[in-house]
Amino acid sequence: MKKVQNEVILELTKNLSNFFGPKALNLIQVDLKDDKSFVTEIDLFVSHLIKEKLSSHSEYSHYAFFSEEDFKEYTFPCAILDPIDGTRELVKGRPECVVSLALMKSHKIADPDNYAWLYNPFSGFNLDTNVSFVPSLNKSVQKLLTFVSRSEFNKGHYNAYLDHPQLDITPRGSIAFKLGLLASGACDFIVSLEPKNVWDIAAGTILCEKRGIHFYENGKRITTLDRQHYQGGLIWAPEQLAPLLLEIFQAEFKSEKA
Repeated sequence: MKKVQNEVILELTKNLSNFFGPKALNLIQVDLKDDKSFVTEIDLFVSHLIKEKLSSHSEYSHYAFFSEEDFKEYTFPCAILDPIDGTRELVKGRPECVVSLALMKSHKIADPDNYAWLYNPFSGFNLDTNVSFVPSLNKSVQKLLTFVSRSEFNKGHYNAYLDHPQLDITPRGSIAFKLGLLASGACDFIVSLEPKNVWDIAAGTILCEKRGIHFYENGKRITTLDRQHYQGGLIWAPEQLAPLLLEIFQAEFKSEKA
């Protein structure tokens, strides 16, 4: 899989240099999808590129392909791709977006054969499930740091928690980018209060699970990614922190009937 990753990185770097490099002459073509979210030619380029690479890969050629830009089939085994999670950040030239790829042998998050990869083309941040993890020191005497969606933050979703004595809430990038930061030890937990598609969270969730960080939806631990959509209060946290965080954010949880 490393060969595929390196080929994607090389082609994506070449492509992005046309738009952001010192000799850039082009502007990114941006369109709106039906849900009013952005899609760029970079998204489409990455989606087509990775689909092509996987189709000729001996291990993954038989996987279903489920991408934000190509979502006809969601069956397992499955390659789940968000070609650029954080397109809004990409368009603004803000380096808080990632290629998010999950290669799921089964729908079980903890399946040892699942593979995940996150790559930030601006910073070179590159994390996959084969990268070993060294946990940070116990930070229990400090506030718990979380990164949240800028749009959610600006809408005031977290106003009630900004003065909480145990929380440090900072807006930052896309959900997949934030999950990569969590999986690399840059914060203590991640919370999201608006719905997410599986392509947004699959790779980051698998990376976190490999590091003992679990996924919770509406206060319940989620162990499979067998649905395309997740909503309510979404939290990714180490098992030892989960009870405290689920109590703090319980007002955000929606019932199954909601």
